[in-house]
Amino acid sequence: MDTRAIARRMLTFALAFTLGVTGVNAQSPADEAASAIIKLFDQYRVVMLGEMHESIQEHSLLNKLVTAPGFPERVNDIVVEACNALYQDTMDRYIAGEDVPAERLRPAWENVVGAPGGIAVAPYHGLFATIRSVNQRSPKNRQIRVLCGDPPIDWTRVETRDDIAPFLGFRDEHYASVVRYNVLALRRKALLIMGSGHFQRREGKPGVIEQQMIQAFTKPYVIVAGSNIVGTYDDLDARFQELPAPCLREIKGSWLDELPRWQESPVIGFPAISAPKTKVGTWGQTADAYLYLGPRDELTQGGDAFDLEGTPYGSELRRRWRILFPKPPEALPKSDGKEHPLFQRIAPLPPALPRVGGHAAPRGEEK
Repeated sequence: MDTRAIARRMLTFALAFTLGVTGVNAQSPADEAASAIIKLFDQYRVVMLGEMHESIQEHSLLNKLVTAPGFPERVNDIVVEACNALYQDTMDRYIAGEDVPAERLRPAWENVVGAPGGIAVAPYHGLFATIRSVNQRSPKNRQIRVLCGDPPIDWTRVETRDDIAPFLGFRDEHYASVVRYNVLALRRKALLIMGSGHFQRREGKPGVIEQQMIQAFTKPYVIVAGSNIVGTYDDLDARFQELPAPCLREIKGSWLDELPRWQESPVIGFPAISAPKTKVGTWGQTADAYLYLGPRDELTQGGDAFDLEGTPYGSELRRRWRILFPKPPEALPKSDGKEHPLFQRIAPLPPALPRVGGHAAPRGEEK
């Protein structure tokens, strides 16, 4: 065999080896997104991650994030919206690995004031169990704490709307106080998880929670999660097709920066409630980064099947509804346990009837 043939074989072997190693070490989009979030804690003490409630894709990423290498070394606390601070001790014991009966843990999410419709199953698709498992494998100084961010309302003492007023209207203020006293005052680092509407800036102005972080001399990093929707349900931006899902993208300096934010779409990446008409800033004024979870038609919600009819929790929800609403809902929440689209097209209102005698008939009443 001549020298050139040997060289060709060696080059072929080297390329094959290199490609093989690359294939083994290549990160999935979810791994890359998790790594990008973790690296933020090298520069920031607080990362605010806006959540799409019930999103299977975002919650899958959260579960991957807390198990990723480097997360327990950089992050001390996770502050969640969907847990009542009244049950912090119970949550601490569960997350630390103690034997906590399910009936003692469930009230932490069943009794939040921010979800009048109730939360029937553990939120975030298994995140608490995942954190508990991570802690059981970690030394004491690397264990993650879950902080309950919803106000400590005791529903057994609620009899009138006045009993709810000190809690319901001050959810953001309470959440911020949990971060101030349990994270910042103790020189710890935290990932904050709350609905994107609580974290998103308005025309560049921080919301209540971010303002209070800044007043405590801590500049947080704000992430909003969403889809490829840039207006109504049918308004999709084709440029998202070039992005892997999920992925984290800095907004400033990218094409995301100049996307318009509409008054009719309270949160970017969510479908507008009506045709966009009033521009109230740009995406660049809403957050530092956008967590693209995937195209509209691939985002789903779902979880364990449940039916609250005839259960003690269902009866308690009905009692709360009688206090909260002039006309309480008739049906209790239930789920078939299947995955369903996260977003659905909103049916337009029927056209109004022609004016008769100077008066317009109400919409939807034509025969």
